[in-house]
Order: sequence, then C-alpha cells, then structure tokens
Amino acid sequence: MIISNPTAAKILAGLADWRLIWLVLLLPIVFMLPALPIDETRYLAVAWEMHSSGNYLVPHLNGAIYSEKPPLLFWLINLSWSVFGIHVWSARVITLLGSLASLFLLNRLVLRLSGSPTLAVRAVWILLGMVYFATFSSAIMFDVLLATCVLIALHGVLDLDHARHRRGVALIALGIGLGILAKGPVAILDVAFAFALAPFWSIAARANLLRWYAVGLLGLLGGLLITLAWVIPATLNIGVQNAQAILLHQTVGRVANSFAHQRPLWWYAMVFPLMLLPWPLVLRAPFAAWRAAISASQAGRFALLWSVPTFIAFCFVSGKQPHYLLPIMPGVALILALVFESPAARVRGRLFGALLLILGIALLTLALTAANPAQFASALSLFNRLGINSSEVDAVAGLWPLWGVCILLIGGFLLLRRSADREPRTLAICASAAVLALMLAQSQALRKELDVTDAAAQIRAAQDRGQPIANIGWHHGLFEFAGRLTTPLPSITFAQVHEWCIAHPDGLLMTFNGKYPIPVAPFYVQDYRFGHIWIWRASDMLAAHVAEKAPANPMDDKDDDDTQ
Repeated sequence: MIISNPTAAKILAGLADWRLIWLVLLLPIVFMLPALPIDETRYLAVAWEMHSSGNYLVPHLNGAIYSEKPPLLFWLINLSWSVFGIHVWSARVITLLGSLASLFLLNRLVLRLSGSPTLAVRAVWILLGMVYFATFSSAIMFDVLLATCVLIALHGVLDLDHARHRRGVALIALGIGLGILAKGPVAILDVAFAFALAPFWSIAARANLLRWYAVGLLGLLGGLLITLAWVIPATLNIGVQNAQAILLHQTVGRVANSFAHQRPLWWYAMVFPLMLLPWPLVLRAPFAAWRAAISASQAGRFALLWSVPTFIAFCFVSGKQPHYLLPIMPGVALILALVFESPAARVRGRLFGALLLILGIALLTLALTAANPAQFASALSLFNRLGINSSEVDAVAGLWPLWGVCILLIGGFLLLRRSADREPRTLAICASAAVLALMLAQSQALRKELDVTDAAAQIRAAQDRGQPIANIGWHHGLFEFAGRLTTPLPSITFAQVHEWCIAHPDGLLMTFNGKYPIPVAPFYVQDYRFGHIWIWRASDMLAAHVAEKAPANPMDDKDDDDTQ
C-alpha cells in the first residue's frame, strides 16, 4: 500500500522508531516483575534504609555500612521514589531510563564517528536486540547505569579528537566521576583503552600525543574531583577505612584475589557469545569482511580498541560475572553494525526463528506436562530423575501455556518474514519481544516463589509489637524493603540459636536456609525459591533443645548466593 498522506507516513515512521518500540516492549516488565532475590531485594533494602533513616550520604544495609557499592544508584532510586512514590516499579524506571540513555548515546556516538545515520540506527537496533542487554535493561542493578556513564566519557574522548578540548574534558570528567559513583574505579577501565590507544584511530591523537594525553589526564582528574565531592564528606562521616572499602572493595577485591565468582581465564569467551544472541547465531561473514569492516573506518577501529582490549582485561580479572561486560556491549554492537554493511555478510534470521520455535514448543510442552501429572506421569518421573523437586514442578505447573504460544508465534513470524534475513530491525524487535514474554512468564509462574511480602509482614508485625525476632544466617536484607522495616533484623549463627532463645524466650527465629537441623514444627511457612521461609517460636526451640550443643562453625552460616 502506498501512503500518499505525508502526515500519515510520518506517524507510521514514528511508530517504527526504536525508542517507542523499546519502551512498548519493556514497560510491562517494569510494572509487572517483582523484585528478584537476592540482588534486587538487597539494593532496594539499601535504598529504603537511605530513605527511612534520612542518611543519604553513606549507604547502609541492616543498620551497618554497606561497603559493596557506591551510592549513585541508591540516590537515583530515592529521587524516583520522591517523584513516583515508593514502589518496585519506580526503582526499575531508573534503570530503564539508563538503558534508553545508553541507546541515545550510542546513536549519537556512531553518528559522530561515521556521519552515517543508517549505521547509527543499525547499531542501536543491534544493541537493543541483544537478549542480555534487553534482560538487564530494567534490572535494579548497576551495570546499565555504568554503561551510560562510560558512553558519556567516550563522547568526551571524541570531543578531544574534534579539538573540542573544554567540552571533552568536562564529559570525560562527568562520565568517569559518575561511573565511579555508580560502581567504583572499574569505570576507568571501561574507558581507558579507547583513550589510551587513540593514536590507532584518531588523527588528532597521532598529531600531538603529549597534548592528547595531557588533556585526557585533566578529564580523569576532573572525574576524581567529582568522586571526591562525595568521598570527603563520607570519610568525615564514617572514616577512611570504610570509605575506601566502598570505593575499592568491588574493583581491587575482584581483580587481585576474588572473594566471589572465581572463574577460569577462558570463561568469558564461552559466555559472551551467548550474551550477544541472536547476532552470533544469525550473522555470517568471512574473516576478510570482518577485517575490512573494522579497519576501513574510524568507527570500526574505535569500536575494536574500545571493546576487545577491555574484554581481554576482564578475562584476567579473578571475579567474573556476565553483567560485568554490559558496558562494552555498545562497542560490540557497533562492530556488528559495520559488518552488516559488508556485501559479503549474510543474515540468517530464520535460524533464530527456528530456535524460538523450539523454545516455544519446549515451554508449551513443559507447562502442559507439569499441569497434568496423571496424564504425563512418565515425564514427571523424568523430572524426578533429573533432580527437579516437587516445588520446582509446582512452579512450572503454574506456567501459563500462553507464554509458550507467544514464543511460538514470534518464532513463526521470523520464519515467515523475509526481512528477517535482510535487516536487523525485525530480529531486534522479535528478540526483545521474546525477552518480554520470558520475563513475564517468570513473573507469572514464579511470583509466589520470589515474593517475600508475607514473610516480611510477619517480621514487621513482630517488631511493631516489640517481640524479638532474628534470622539464622545472613539474610542479605531480603525482607527490609518488602516489609518497610525501620529496625534492623538481627542475624545469628546456628551455634548461637540456643543462647539467643534463652535470652529471648518470647522471641521468634526464622531462616530461609534449609541446611539447619531444626526438628521443630514452625508456626509460619512460606514458599521461597523452591524452598521455604520458616518462622519458629523461641520457646518451642528451647523445648526441643535445638542447637544446644551445636559446634561454632561460622562457615555453616555463610551464604554465597550473590551476583554482585
């Protein structure tokens, strides 16, 4: 159909705009997904404690200084709460806006590097189509926010290339300063190689190396000054050691000798291609096409020297988590966008359609199987042999077959749509739609396993009536935001249970860790992450002599369930 009305054509073009499509696809996740344990609930707890205590200078968790992360995300969450009210969704809005800002900044970055609006939009489509980026685009975590700060700093680096030194210094300072306040000094690493290796992509850097590095150093110093604007008053408030822990704990601890998430050197090489799906699956090009696409343009060299050395550096970091690589994904998107332009490149979007078709069939079959145990007894026995417990089967049984149908339809659309083999927009929309369907399926099927509101209400009620209550083992602030607690929930070891019960015979003890031998019937039980949350009366524990002779082994109470 030919559209002759210019206004109508403009409206249709606007409806196809990536910004609108991105928001339409991801807003339902913002409003429908509960806070996911353990990380999102912990960060909400820190933000809530900042709000309830009125101490916006230093993050706290359960009444103690929270040294794991700097305060920027918690400040932004509180800013959103002051506008929209205190909700999970109003905290998610911050990250969604950060991901949208990253897309805007990438679009502008590619446009400045190449002068090609087509390439800029293609890079954006590729980034928003990466299933891992789409998944984390509304997560209450730090990495999308860090990616936004990195892109701001990289715009400053480009300003140096264009001899706009004042603005370049200001943007580098702003990006690095906010990045450090978002996640610590790792922000410098995410920018360092694009700047340090500039002679390989920038004529201005090659022309005057001394000026290039001197001006860039000013930007770095400016970023450190922004950080010091918080560090100095925080240090006066909590002391040098605690302030250093907040800023350096994440970076130095994980680089030198990781206290968590230790992975082998090659681990990222195995994981990163999965994070970039569907593009590693559908894009085919000979090595010569990759080499030509990258080396023939300033944009290609910039993207390569930004993302590849940073990726290699992260491989040598002891602690590894997939989301640590989110800030370099825009650079990879630019490389892929350049390869898309090669005449030798081939896009097999229908392969991704076939994969979604298989996934949809699997989800549909799984939902129907788990929901009809009498009819599918043999399949359920297979679940048991695979180590899938009854709680997990019950959760899958609650999965609506609708979600499998949605994935089937998306896959079928890709198989039938010819444009899926020509341009990235169709693939990106379908990938984001699949992420939406899967996350809504998770919310619908697992909400009962993830929502701790009822247990948190029990804690709040006990605290309100002055009844002592404590958790056995560390709880990560799991209940603080859900219960809007204003009093810390004490954490004790299993070896301390008997002594605590003697001191508080009218109190309550709880845990969500099923490894403790407690042969007493709890008065409250709630499903939680395919296990349970239990609450006992201290008097019942005393009567049963629970932990009366328990050995004092702190490692028994250690919980490494942490994806920071």
